[in-house]
Amino acid sequence: MKLFYLILSIFILSVSFSQAQSEDSIKSKNPYDLMSNYYDHGFSPFAKKNWYVGLAFSLTDEKFDNTPKLLERVIAGNELNYDLTFKGGYFIGNYVMVGANFIYSRDRFSGQVVQQSTDTLTRQNISSSGRIVPLIKTYFPLTKNHRLSLFNELGFGFGFGNILTRNIRNQDVIEKSFTNEFKFTAGLSPGITFFAIENFCFEVQLNNLIGYELTVQDTKTNETESSRTTKNNVNFSINLLSLNLGLAYYFGAKKP
Repeated sequence: MKLFYLILSIFILSVSFSQAQSEDSIKSKNPYDLMSNYYDHGFSPFAKKNWYVGLAFSLTDEKFDNTPKLLERVIAGNELNYDLTFKGGYFIGNYVMVGANFIYSRDRFSGQVVQQSTDTLTRQNISSSGRIVPLIKTYFPLTKNHRLSLFNELGFGFGFGNILTRNIRNQDVIEKSFTNEFKFTAGLSPGITFFAIENFCFEVQLNNLIGYELTVQDTKTNETESSRTTKNNVNFSINLLSLNLGLAYYFGAKKP
């Protein structure tokens, strides 16, 4: 019996000592080390059969003062534009994901505009649209633990929207127009992802670095005059105002 108590005492002391060592080890680490330790073992966010959800947004708020634009000049005005993007995807292979984005956009402008005819207009313009973008996304890790990675997104989108414009000339002539819009887009959108807390990550993406856009607009002015405009645009441009900032979560990223 004495031997049993001796062995039990030794076991309790060894467990207590190991726990004390573990607590001392944790206390000796700073918060960054403790957070980084999560990604050192079994962290595979871009592995086959993982799921992904995300939310991103972009916001542009511009003020114009005697600013030239195509076929007109803005004497004074303000434009507010924002996009909300809801994301989802599934990894069909390591570092390869298929998914879709749903994008809601809204644009509002108000101000005074001078056209080539030298007429001065007071303009109010409101537009809204929704698009769905099926896509394929590939990842290129920059660090061994996958915390920092580049990605490239190839997407094909289509959607519908409407634009309401009101122009007032000389305080008494009011011109109203309503436009229905169809849009098709295809483009490459690169970005970077950084995991901050466990499976949550921040994403910064440059929309349509290389892209094609088809826009068809049917407009009715003062409920009588009808017109149709078709635009084709191919672009290669870096526009910092088109940056999307987002937050995403990767299901299955941490393996036991």
